[in-house]
Order: sequence, then structure tokens, then C-alpha cells
Amino acid sequence: MKILEVKNLNVSFDDEKAIEDLSFSLNEGEFLVILGPNGAGKSTLLKTLLGLVPYEGSIRWKEGVHFGYVPSEFVVPENFALSLREFFQFKNLPHEKIFQSLELVGIKASENFLEKRLDTFSTGQLKRILIAWAMADNPDVLLLDEPMLYIDIHGRETIYDSLVSIWQTKNQSIVLVSHEVGEISRKIDKILALNKRKLFYGRPEDIINPQNLAKIYGSPTFS
Repeated sequence: MKILEVKNLNVSFDDEKAIEDLSFSLNEGEFLVILGPNGAGKSTLLKTLLGLVPYEGSIRWKEGVHFGYVPSEFVVPENFALSLREFFQFKNLPHEKIFQSLELVGIKASENFLEKRLDTFSTGQLKRILIAWAMADNPDVLLLDEPMLYIDIHGRETIYDSLVSIWQTKNQSIVLVSHEVGEISRKIDKILALNKRKLFYGRPEDIINPQNLAKIYGSPTFS
């Protein structure tokens, strides 16, 4: 059953097209990766799907859908006096659930760890925390914009494995913006290759080849 239907989507900023005539769908429990070069409209697409950007066309979500969202950039102001515990309290979660969510992204937390202020974490740690926060209350759909940015190789493997496990066990839909076209492509349902317009949309095995990657990125890439 479809959880999202997008038809003839157009987004413009100051008369410049950011997304042009885009149509695709997402099924319940489906894992979709959005690929494309810088400036292709990937982040704009996620924000538009969340209703944060004006658009023309049709975006239809299944009624009552609960979202989890991780932006590509999240800056915590210096001397921002909010602890990790207080950050998770926005979702009114018990400690056990907080610890479980953090462990999913490779963070084994303690009570003292929860008292650390958000502005004391490294960029990579903060990105992991954001992913844990987005997953903590079991959303129907996870929208993740470059979630592996600033995270080392071991951390990326941990998070990818967690996402795949959640997808397989909880039947969540996942939309992931990524430049990665390697290991994760063998574990997902579909790829949407985007460069303002739709270039390819379908199964990874039908899309990931040198010719198509050259069309997406301008030259073959496998990183």
C-alpha cells in the first residue's frame, strides 16, 4: 500500500527551478535512497515532502503518518544550555528508550552522559544523536538527509546496519539522501536518481552501473 504519492512536483526559488516535474511513490515499509550531485534538489525534496517549502503539484501522504526527520546540517549555538536528557524529553521518552535509541547508533550512554550539554558534542556525535532522536518514538517514515555526513566509516556501518534492521523488523518506510552507492544499495528497495528532474527510479540492480552513474554524477563513481 502506498504511503506517499508525488505527482508533477515543481519547486522554484526566485524563478530558478530546484525540482522540475517530479513524480514517484513510496510504499509502506519501503526503503528509498535518493542519489544525485550537489545542487540536484535532494535536500529541497525532503523539506518539500515535510511541507516546509512552497511547491506546485501534488504530494499525498497516507493520513495520520508520523515522521522522523534528520537534516543534513544541525548547528547548536555555543553555550546552549540544553542537556541530552532535556533534548530527548521533548519526546517524553523513558530513560530505557533513550538508551536503546542511542545504542542503535553506536552510543553506549550512561546517566552522566545524558547530562552532557548538546554544544559539547562533536559534529559526528551530534549527528548520531539526531538519528537516535528521530528513530526513538518509532515514526512511520524516517526522512534522513545525508545522515552519514561527518561520521567515520565504522560509525556509518553501525548506523546503516541499524537502519536496515529497523526497516526489516518494524516495517518503517525510510527515505535516505546519500552520496553512498556501495554497500547500502544492496540492502534497499529502490533508488531515485535526481538532478532537478528524475533521472532514474527503480531497483538498485537496474540502476547502479557505470553508465547510469556517469549520467547521474558526470563520471563513474563507486564511493
